[in-house]
Amino acid sequence: MRTTFLLFGLLFSSLLFAQNNSTVGVHFHGFLPTGELKRDASEIWGGGFGMEAAFQIKESPIYLGGTLDFTRYGSEVRKGFHSESLQDVRFRHHNEMVRLMPFVRVKPETDSRFMPYADFTFGAGYIYTRARVYDRDIDEVVDQFTQIDDYVFTYGLGGGIEYIIDEAVSLDFFVKYAYSTRSDYLTPKTITYDPDIEGYQLDVQQSRFNALTFGFGLKILIGEL
Repeated sequence: MRTTFLLFGLLFSSLLFAQNNSTVGVHFHGFLPTGELKRDASEIWGGGFGMEAAFQIKESPIYLGGTLDFTRYGSEVRKGFHSESLQDVRFRHHNEMVRLMPFVRVKPETDSRFMPYADFTFGAGYIYTRARVYDRDIDEVVDQFTQIDDYVFTYGLGGGIEYIIDEAVSLDFFVKYAYSTRSDYLTPKTITYDPDIEGYQLDVQQSRFNALTFGFGLKILIGEL
């Protein structure tokens, strides 16, 4: 709870001192495991989307901000008979992650349309696997639940280049590396259906959830909104 208040306090205080070059934006990203996670679960990969706000501090090259992003790193579906109560269904598992990542950014002014920057990020991640059961006759969800979930602390480094399209809009290309504490998680290969028990066997994994994300986005100057 203290960490949550600290994160939101940092973002709120930076908003109070925001200057004209502050931005908000959206992005799309890819996700690849690294380090221990790649060793233990090399089959996982994925992608997602997110939102970002960055507030310039007193016309300096220092920005404070944060990213909220969503990633799906694996999905598996099984169709047909599951049990007497689930005669003809589509049972789908989604492996997903949500992260809230405040950052400190260094982005000096340049004389061109290209503006490189570097980030130090830190924050929290929520890693989970959820299941949805669809009735195949009516193609509607008849049940949904979370099979496993866990929280991690995460931090890392990143960088990118903004290309200024005009005075209000820029394109952003970025790469970020995140280190993480250990997490319990599932992958498509660790969820198997067992006909003897008419249910799923879950082989829970545990690793540091280190990962590389990369992508592109669109940013708008807050002063132009």
